[in-house]
Amino acid sequence: MTRRRVKITERVPITPRKVVVYTDNLMTSTGVRDQATGESARDLANSLGDTLNKALVISTSFRFDPELNMLEILDPCNLRNNIKVKGLKNYVVSVKMHLLPAAAHTDDRPASLYIRQAMSCVERQLGPVKIDELFVSFADITNHFPKPPDSRPPASADHDDRRSPAILVEPPNSDGVPRSAPSSGHASSVTSNTDLHAACDMTRYLKVWGALNRLKRTGKAVKIGVCDLSKPQLEALCEQSGIVPDMLQVHVTNDPTEDTNPLDDSLQKLAKLHDITIRTHTDSMSILNDRTFQKLVTDFKINERFPTTEVPPQGYKIDFMRPRWVVNYNVTLKNRGLVSNRGYIAMASSDCVLDPNRTSRTVYAPNASSSSSSASGSP
Repeated sequence: MTRRRVKITERVPITPRKVVVYTDNLMTSTGVRDQATGESARDLANSLGDTLNKALVISTSFRFDPELNMLEILDPCNLRNNIKVKGLKNYVVSVKMHLLPAAAHTDDRPASLYIRQAMSCVERQLGPVKIDELFVSFADITNHFPKPPDSRPPASADHDDRRSPAILVEPPNSDGVPRSAPSSGHASSVTSNTDLHAACDMTRYLKVWGALNRLKRTGKAVKIGVCDLSKPQLEALCEQSGIVPDMLQVHVTNDPTEDTNPLDDSLQKLAKLHDITIRTHTDSMSILNDRTFQKLVTDFKINERFPTTEVPPQGYKIDFMRPRWVVNYNVTLKNRGLVSNRGYIAMASSDCVLDPNRTSRTVYAPNASSSSSSASGSP
């Protein structure tokens, strides 16, 4: 283990510091309930602030997890919301994972390792339970397909929808990993418009979607779903991955002045055709941004309390911590239909970036000396 760590630190460290914060059960936490706003981004910020205050200021409640190589900050009033320890029976566990912009790697693809990391944290918090509903939400998904002002299909497209409504779904590989996207030489069944086809290219999400499918195949999740996809995006994801989601969450606004209807007829027809259950949600489209998390880090002096021991390579520095993913979970009692357990798990980490104040190295020109000597020796 020590030898491997030395080998890793000789390279540019990807995440030299990782912190995960587990909030209290929001159904029983008095401090959080008093600040409840009904808006998920504010509720999350209030919940994280309440946990950090109790865990770092009022008392001491944190530990280092060597398996995940991260610092865990736990709410001292409710360290673990283990379902079986609490004696709950006949429950439904719903988990939604928000992959934030910082979850993308250098190739601009969300990293599937965050799925395994988040599910490990959920198991630590709730115990070894089977997840009945598992959703994934991509922070930038709504920017990839601009919704038309009128989502109703034109009259000329009605006949085409009735004639060929099916998705051409290619089954995934035997290990559950999605197959590669179709080559550009084949005709796309999503749309003939080149710009729309590029906007609906879902190949950058295939690894994450394949990771969710493996959780379903191994029995760790019963149903899997995605959030806020338009009809062309949903078609593209199914075609390019060969995996049809069990559920689709669409965002509805709480603002009565906005007249938005994400449940257009074409999306409902497509979902009905492939037995995709449509759910609605009111979660914030930006549930946790860098500025909000940095304010929490500054207010509770996380960097000062837990200074990193990582030494960046020469010319690099450790950047500020950025949130990578957020999980919100709900445990509902089947017989009563009541939410008995609800909370958040948020993970953030630091990257190694080039130091703008680094000392520039002298660049040697190997041909300079030879050329000067030849010049001086020439008659």
